[in-house]
Amino acid sequence: MIGKIRSDFESNLLAIVAATPWLLEVLAAVRAVGLPNCYVAAGAIRNTVWNALHGSPSEASFGDIDVVYFDPADAPNTAQHQLSAKFPQYTWDVANQATIHQWQSADAGRPISAYTSIESALASWPETATAIAVRMDGNGNIEFIAPFGLSDLFELKVRPNPHASNPAAFQARQLAKGWQKRWPRLRVVHGFG
Repeated sequence: MIGKIRSDFESNLLAIVAATPWLLEVLAAVRAVGLPNCYVAAGAIRNTVWNALHGSPSEASFGDIDVVYFDPADAPNTAQHQLSAKFPQYTWDVANQATIHQWQSADAGRPISAYTSIESALASWPETATAIAVRMDGNGNIEFIAPFGLSDLFELKVRPNPHASNPAAFQARQLAKGWQKRWPRLRVVHGFG
């Protein structure tokens, strides 16, 4: 879903991104590497929003910076090297979502079908609040994709994705990441509705 979300959440997301200088620099750098249908996603976005909602500044990325793109041709690229050279202080994870089903299949222990778009790949991620991607267009405007909307992100809900490629990953990630220690207002919610 691109831009078809409750306007208050959309406005808040755009305002938080615009008020985060390191993230704007990262978005511009990611745009400059020229990967097809390319976004910054996952923790870089989720954590920045959760920091803002908890009144904490987001002075730098916490963890790696996930860069997602969609290239069915799977052409070789040097984006990870370019980004690491420009911003060596960050750990970069650049992943072609057109091929991500291959490692997801191994991780889940069953075959996962190839995704048809960046949106369908994001819709397979373990948590709804993590399945959000942001990019800067050629005019400097911020765009986003959020297959589950922005409600869980802004309502501080950690909800497992019922369509995740590996449903067991949610529990493991929740324990390993320690989100509720860092952001105490988070609530774990199971199910939709």
